Amino acid sequence: MKPIMTLIAAVAISPMAWSQPTPGRPAGAGGPLTHEDSLVLVEAGVVPAPHYSRADSLAITDSLVRVDSILHSRIRTLPLPSAVDAVLKDFPNNLRNISGELVMAQGEFENYASIVQLPGSEECVVTRYHSADDTTASWQAKMYSSDEFDKASKKYKDLFRQLKACYLKLVDGSIIYLNGDWEPAKESSAFTTSTLRLTTGDWRYRDVKVELELVYRLADWAVNINIVSKKRDDEVGGKGVIVDNQ
Repeated sequence: MKPIMTLIAAVAISPMAWSQPTPGRPAGAGGPLTHEDSLVLVEAGVVPAPHYSRADSLAITDSLVRVDSILHSRIRTLPLPSAVDAVLKDFPNNLRNISGELVMAQGEFENYASIVQLPGSEECVVTRYHSADDTTASWQAKMYSSDEFDKASKKYKDLFRQLKACYLKLVDGSIIYLNGDWEPAKESSAFTTSTLRLTTGDWRYRDVKVELELVYRLADWAVNINIVSKKRDDEVGGKGVIVDNQ
């Protein structure tokens, strides 16, 4: 009985493979299954998954390794001044030139791996927003974390000193340094931020700021560097002209 049922199933599948409608063609029109149709049938258990030979599997693996190698070859680990300069230079392009592969998509924003990385950082990402009021991008580097406030506070202070020496080098060779005030960290405060800005009248950088933050989360003190383009309050929510950087 089992061989007969197998034969019936095979006969039933055969016409399905040639009678399924394909995109842009009317139902009932002949033609082979599309790739999407095949995946649906495999998932439903109607047809078996394709069998790959060892040579095919090795070729697929080799292709994936080469793609991964290409993506990672674009990543540059730079000293802090060079990294800040590279990120600031790309703000007029909404950070598109330093955005790598997508790592997370959620609601009105996506996170992309940053092509520009900092030595010793835990993670560097580009966040891109796509809400009605905000289409800007920002850059974040998770620099340090510890369950001891004193160690995190020392790292926070040291990074501020380094950021004060960072700059943006323009095409004409002129240099614009970051300027800002030091905000001392307090263990009684769960959030401390020191903000630095570029002292320039260039409208492309008027809203750009570099934030160094010390944050207490989940029993750990974290030190992060955020480079963001913050709109003025009168430019958000339809109260002013919103510039779409997309």
